Amino acid sequence: MFKKRTILFLFVVAVLFSLMTYQSRKGYSVTESPLTLIVHVISSAAATAADTIRRPFEIISLRDDENRALRAQIDNLLLDRMKHQEALSENKRLRELLKLSETRKNVITAARVIGRGTSHWSHTLIIDKGLSNGITKDSIAITPKGLAGKIYNVSSSYSSLLLITDINFAAAVRLQEGRKEGVLAGTGAGKTLLKYIPPEEEVKTGDVVVTSGLDQLFPAGIPAGYVSEVDRQGTGQFQHIEVAPFVDTSRIEEVLVLK
Repeated sequence: MFKKRTILFLFVVAVLFSLMTYQSRKGYSVTESPLTLIVHVISSAAATAADTIRRPFEIISLRDDENRALRAQIDNLLLDRMKHQEALSENKRLRELLKLSETRKNVITAARVIGRGTSHWSHTLIIDKGLSNGITKDSIAITPKGLAGKIYNVSSSYSSLLLITDINFAAAVRLQEGRKEGVLAGTGAGKTLLKYIPPEEEVKTGDVVVTSGLDQLFPAGIPAGYVSEVDRQGTGQFQHIEVAPFVDTSRIEEVLVLK
């Protein structure tokens, strides 16, 4: 009802406006019949009313087009920003790997992670380098934060990496401060255990664990993790010691492969 009244009001206004305009432009001629005058006025009023009604919709349509264009421009800017941020993050990681490679003489190559194992207990990665790049079975993988794992399967162009959290992983290690030696073993649950430490040995939370090199596989001195929990009673004749890896295995994107 309100819309109909508005349209009628606009039409009446347009008729009056057209009548005044018509009279002011042409004046009233006695030769013109009243019917002709009425036809001219109504035609002019109808055109004016139609233009008055149409114009707001044209403005709204124009604004909608402008809004769509602005939204598309904003989306493109956000996409460019995300790409830029991703490139900066990748460059930072690669610079850290390059810096790490300059400190070691036994570097084979840097590699990118291209796949992950799907088993709940199996913590593995697939990297984009293989035999053709000099990688062999039991090559070591590290990141700027520390030990990542070892290569357990190799093809010509890619390799499979066993992470330190995998239930099948083991490495000879020692406590950096107390120098007590043991074996670091994966649990398949995102953490590792330091095994074969007798109850009389003092082990504190926060103690750093590094590779010892005694297994003739892992070079000595690679940071592996820190002691996160100690139970002197343990099971059997050894302490139960949990070690949190320095490397977040769920976020590895590149590794440095060592001989």
